[in-house]
Amino acid sequence: MNRKILCLGLSLLLLFSSVAYTSGQIESYWWPMFRGDLAHTGYCSSQMPVSNQSLWKFNTGGQVGSPTYSDGVVYVGSYDRRVYAFDAVTGDMIWVYATDNIVISRPAIVDGVLYVGSEDCNLYALDAATGEKLWNYTTGYYVDSDPVIADGVVFFGSEDHKVYALQAASGEYIWSYETEGAIMLSAVTLSQGIAYVGSLDKCIYALNMTNGELVWKYATEQTVATVPAVMGATVYVGSSDGHLYALDALEGSLKWKFATGADIYSSPAVYGGMVYVGSMDHHIYALDALSGEEIWKYEALSGVASAPVVLDDVVYVGADDSRVYALTAQRGELVWSFLTGEQVISRPEVAQGRVYVGSSDGKLYAINCIDGLLSWSFATGGKIDSSPTVAEGLVYVGSHDGRVYALNASTGMSGYDWEMHNNPVWSYDTGDMVMFSSPAVSGGMVYVGSYNGKVYAIDAYSGVYQWSYQTGFAVVCSATVYEDVVYVGSEDYSFYALNAKDGALLWKYETEDQIMVSSPALYEGLIYFGSNDGYLYALNKEGNLVWKTQVGGYVVSSPAIAEGVVYVGSYDHNLYALNAANGNVIWSYPTNNTVSSSPALAYDKIYVGSEDGYLYVLNIDGTLAWTYQTGDSVTSSPAIADGVVVFGSNDGHIYALSAQTGEFVWSYRTGGEVVSSPSIADNRVYVGSYDHILYAFENPEDTEKNEPINTDWITIILIATIILLSGVAILILWKQRRNASS
Repeated sequence: MNRKILCLGLSLLLLFSSVAYTSGQIESYWWPMFRGDLAHTGYCSSQMPVSNQSLWKFNTGGQVGSPTYSDGVVYVGSYDRRVYAFDAVTGDMIWVYATDNIVISRPAIVDGVLYVGSEDCNLYALDAATGEKLWNYTTGYYVDSDPVIADGVVFFGSEDHKVYALQAASGEYIWSYETEGAIMLSAVTLSQGIAYVGSLDKCIYALNMTNGELVWKYATEQTVATVPAVMGATVYVGSSDGHLYALDALEGSLKWKFATGADIYSSPAVYGGMVYVGSMDHHIYALDALSGEEIWKYEALSGVASAPVVLDDVVYVGADDSRVYALTAQRGELVWSFLTGEQVISRPEVAQGRVYVGSSDGKLYAINCIDGLLSWSFATGGKIDSSPTVAEGLVYVGSHDGRVYALNASTGMSGYDWEMHNNPVWSYDTGDMVMFSSPAVSGGMVYVGSYNGKVYAIDAYSGVYQWSYQTGFAVVCSATVYEDVVYVGSEDYSFYALNAKDGALLWKYETEDQIMVSSPALYEGLIYFGSNDGYLYALNKEGNLVWKTQVGGYVVSSPAIAEGVVYVGSYDHNLYALNAANGNVIWSYPTNNTVSSSPALAYDKIYVGSEDGYLYVLNIDGTLAWTYQTGDSVTSSPAIADGVVVFGSNDGHIYALSAQTGEFVWSYRTGGEVVSSPSIADNRVYVGSYDHILYAFENPEDTEKNEPINTDWITIILIATIILLSGVAILILWKQRRNASS
């Protein structure tokens, strides 16, 4: 199983409130680190919401297609079944329209009307300003082809094998031409009265624009799913046979063809006497448009299915390596590259000094053309393959969630179902996955681990790299920082202490197995952490072993400490209480399944979940105070504030119970399993779900009912960290079981 799970980004936790450490607990309204404080108590002094009123939610997940820009607006389609419109500068969402299936087709904007296809078999015409449907035309199968409008006629292809021409104003049928294969991603290209289109029957067709009669067709050796480009008397088109073809535009005769090393799904661009095209052989090619001679090629890290766009002597193109590249048009030299969360098959759109592009991570990105820095991004509720379209200050896009969206193109802001700035203050590329490791902030620095085995220190305000330290394997553990020392474990079996200012190694301690997500806790001069070797370790500040105690199984949860006692869960189904000074087991309490949930401590009680579906609450002597049964495993770690304990369950609910009695306060049903551990900050509870949504709850008297929180950027930074924790428990336990079975 691939453990390179993509996280939603590198989040900051900026702690501006004053904190006082008492028995490890933070008296603060913020949640500045994993489990809230140095001792990992899971307790916060903030107030707790008294109802399940959801104030806002943030949707993630799903591929984002190729954007289109027009008059300050970016439009893009998504696998979430929606089309979005954004302000090109801010990214504000203006409107969203829901279709009945995914939207891969790239919207087109003409005279205030947006035209877009959907896999619900329809071509839609929408009011570009409001998203209101004007008309739709139903074909025999999916409409993934991009529509093209000329002289009051809209041309598009369908996977029912036909090319259609409709009246743009009314959707009235004019003509259709049936090929011998589906017209999938090849859009119609118009030039000199001829409509050119490729088909999965391996042919390129030239049709009369007026009546749809065949002018000529040319057979390649494999399917044609690219969009033809026409310059002068030549048609350029790529084929899955690995060749780029140059054909006579009037007769269809071959002028030349160029062989790449693999399939071509990238649609060519013609600029300055050169043709640019990507290939699945990992290269972007620049060819002489007249002769087909290779001028230069640039090697990406994976296949290139994205169609290049050329503007001001710069080539912009995406690749399956998750990057967007900017290359000089004449020499193919790298100007910059930008890393998204997943493969980029979307065709970029360039306007107003920004590159707009969709990614398979479900986000639409706006990137500065000059330096490649992120201006804004927007996550839809599903996959986005569609290319965004931009017009009149809006970005329009379709998504797999069945809707069409219109967003403010300037800010990336959405006015649809949440109101928050999702512009990052900065971003830093570690070069590999930041997986499970929640950022820790101290002294104006952010410390985070990466799957590449490094621990990074980044300036918290500017995002500028300060230092990194290379361990022997992946760092997925969340670091703890105290008194200018960074404490963190690595999957190379070692636990590290690093100088927080320069990253110099102070000491390291080797265990007998990987240290994964058991984040270190500090208490009275000792550092406590668990390992997959089944031991709980206590080290002093010099890195010397004070004690280690073997429990009955892997130590997956993070320890919590109070009043001289360490509490930790184990794979052997037990919650353990150990003497913090010598490691002696004081008591253990058996549940009926694995305890991967990290315990929370408050009100002289210990709160912990088990995979047997219960939340257990124990007295400090190990006797049972009360339990609460949910409908599935509880791998979420509870959080406590204001006399209420809140936690998630794999039954899809977020629960809030009286911390003293277990009496039900409220619950909220999400659309997926809740393995995320809640965080509490400034009287709000934040928790993520497997439905790709991050939820925020607040007291109804603090916010008008059904109104979203108007969050500031600090809160956004704090809550983003929760997404990094979602899914940790299940994934880790799966790995442990796999290791145990092997």
